[in-house]
Amino acid sequence: MHQKYDVTLKDILKDMPKVFLKILTGYDTCKFIDVQFPDIQLREPDLVMEVPDGKLIHTEVQGRNENNMLQRFYLYSGFIFNQHKILPIQILLYVGSAPLNMQNHMENEYIKYSYKVVDIREIDCSQLIASDSPEDIVLAILCNTNDVDVTIRSILDKLTSLLSPKERESYIRKLLILSDLRKLYPKVKMEVTKMPITIDVRESDIYQEGLLEGKQEGLLEGIELGLELKYGLAGLELMNIVRAINSVDKLEEFKNLIKKAGSIDELKEFLGKSV
Repeated sequence: MHQKYDVTLKDILKDMPKVFLKILTGYDTCKFIDVQFPDIQLREPDLVMEVPDGKLIHTEVQGRNENNMLQRFYLYSGFIFNQHKILPIQILLYVGSAPLNMQNHMENEYIKYSYKVVDIREIDCSQLIASDSPEDIVLAILCNTNDVDVTIRSILDKLTSLLSPKERESYIRKLLILSDLRKLYPKVKMEVTKMPITIDVRESDIYQEGLLEGKQEGLLEGIELGLELKYGLAGLELMNIVRAINSVDKLEEFKNLIKKAGSIDELKEFLGKSV
């Protein structure tokens, strides 16, 4: 999942949206605790919560299906148990758009292991919109709705009624980011522009990223043409590596290098340092 979605979702969840937490975990309050893993190959867990009855709940936010999720959760469970001497309840919160198809259990003669999976699209958005927590309300954009347009307007109306203009701006920016997970950014942007507020949607991360993506696509087309004209099939074979470059500046540098390079080896050397 792209970092902007990941960071936004974790920030919202750490502000403890009570209705959403209750739906997700069965608890509406918790204390977040820090867990550091000794295995550098395993990233830190997204969220580990201590709830009032002393249980630990480990939650991972996932935007796509991954084949190794079951193995990762099992390792997380062991590391958390080793540090805190409490076997955690584990929850996978799926926010992606593709059908959810990740395995969540395994067993042998002596061990039965599983974790809970929650597809946010199965949560009724009206439950969250009815909340007085702006975090709950913003998360509603990812949930189940029978009428997307009505839901967007309801979210914006509720944020307007609850928050000061300065606070509202912060949550609308989060809403714009999350809406892109459902390909609803254009609809949300259109409704935001109708509001009597001064938010410039052109400053949003999604808008700026769209401009960069358009520029990046144009550069890739130019690079592909340049490689084909100068080096033929041997040049085109480099495109798989070129497409892995995320920096527009690096792509521009590589495009200029194609014109100056005396051999394809110079291009390969550049790519080796850039990817």
